[in-house]
Formats: sequence, C-alpha cells, structure tokens
Amino acid sequence: MNNKINIIVFSLFFSIVIWVSVTLSEQFFSSIELNVKVVNQPEGYTCGAVEPKTVNVKIKAKGWQILTYYLGQQNSFLISADNDSGKINFDPNKAISENVWLSAGMNVLEITPRNISFRVEKLIYKKLAITADTDLSFADGYNLATPISISPDSIIVSGPSSILNKLTSIKTKLVSLSELDSRMKVPAEIEELSGFNFERSRVELSFDVQRIVEKPFDKIKVNITDIPRDRDVVLMPNTIDISLRGGINLLGRINSDQIIATINYSDIVFDTLGYIRPSIKIPSNTKLVFVKPARLNYIIKKFE
Repeated sequence: MNNKINIIVFSLFFSIVIWVSVTLSEQFFSSIELNVKVVNQPEGYTCGAVEPKTVNVKIKAKGWQILTYYLGQQNSFLISADNDSGKINFDPNKAISENVWLSAGMNVLEITPRNISFRVEKLIYKKLAITADTDLSFADGYNLATPISISPDSIIVSGPSSILNKLTSIKTKLVSLSELDSRMKVPAEIEELSGFNFERSRVELSFDVQRIVEKPFDKIKVNITDIPRDRDVVLMPNTIDISLRGGINLLGRINSDQIIATINYSDIVFDTLGYIRPSIKIPSNTKLVFVKPARLNYIIKKFE
C-alpha cells in the first residue's frame, strides 16, 4: 500500500515538474517597472535629480527568463551619462545595451516614457544632522523619559550641490517598535538618496523608556526680579506647590532647588487684574502638571 502511495506521489511530482518546465519554455509577455540609475558620470560629479524616477519596460521572453528576473530582484534601469555634465535629456530605448540582463534573450517591445531628464553636477561634501524616523508604542504607564539619542548624531554626506546645499539633516529609515517598557538600543539604516553617498550606512538609536510618574514639590519660593531700590513687593503667599511628570528614574534625582519660580517686577507694574502668575523653570524632560496656588496676590511698598 505504501509503495503505491509513493509511486503516485512521485508520478504527480514528476508530472508537475514536466508541466512547469514546458510552460516556462514558452514565450510570455510582461510589463516591469524599474528605477532609473545613471552611471558613467565624470569623476567628481554625480546625478541627483532624475525625472521620471522609473521606467516601464514591456518585454517578450521565455517564462524561465521572466522568473529569473523576479527571483533576482533586478530593479534598476541603467542610463549612461557618457562622462557628460549639465542637464541631459535621454531616450531610454537607447540604453538597452547598458542593461545586459535585458538584451540577453529578452525581446524589449516598448520602454515608456520616451524621455528621461537628469542633471549631472559637481559632487560636494557636507555634514548633516541625523533625525530618527520612528513609530513607537509603549506598555501601559511607560513612555520616553528623554528624547531619542542618536549615535553618531551627524555624518558627512556627499551629493549633488543643488540638493545638498538645501539640506540640514538626513533621516533614518522607519524604525517601528511596540510595547516598550525598558531602555533599549537598536540600529537604524540611513534613508538612501539617489546620487548621495554617506560615510556610514547606519546609526544607533537609544530609547530611554521609563515608567512615567508624578512627583510633588512643596514650598517652592517665588523670587521677584528687577525690583527698584526704592520698592519692595510682598507676595501672598510667597511659596507655591507644584507637581512634575516624567520618568521615574529622572524624577528621583530632582530636588526642589532645581525648580525656579520668578516674577518680574515690570509684570507686576503692568498688571491690571490684581494678581500675578509666576514663571516657573523646571528641569528638562519633565512636564509641569499643576501649580498651587496658580495666582498670587501682592502689595507694593515704596521707601521714603
């Protein structure tokens, strides 16, 4: 019984192989979209702006040739600048010989559009800041306690002058993380740009994830600045209570001396309401939750 099953399975498998082999030997039509890549620029030059960025190539080829293309993931259509510079208009149908994989046994029926415009220009170097492109979600009660740290935070970039001169930063590829509940470091690839080269292809992102809590700080003294010599101001009351929100480790290191509450005398002079709100400077990476009391009464005294 087992022998019969094995024979049936083998026969079925052999039939499928023969059918696939015969099918892939037949001619098929296909339409593929390819990214345009300019090659053979003069030394010290590069190509940045290409319009359009893709071409559509209609081909007739044997099934196995089309399958080889998809398995090989070839996605660039090469166009030669012929060591020329400046703005160049080019008919992609003249570039078939540059794309050996197309000319080897494939019949190219049509390439659209019929004109590719690109600019070959001087290569320059510039130091750009790195920005992190992220999609983050956190476990309940957790969040970033400090901004994302990027190492290194800037890199040397080379590229076409018309584009690079306008850039101040370059971003990473999207980094998606979920249910974060602790500190972590992850590598991030730098977003590729046509015609650009980077001194490194990746950076490291550090996420300072902490449980987010609130902490009260009582009896913060309110100081008045720029009081004239012949004046004095009495605040009622002269202290406030506040609460800060932030990472549990960060708040644990903060004391009342790091919180500064002030009122400028000129604000009191121009006050028309009869009360004043203090300006509060809090440690970085914390958020002010409440101030109590929010309004302070005052009396201005003048010395004779």
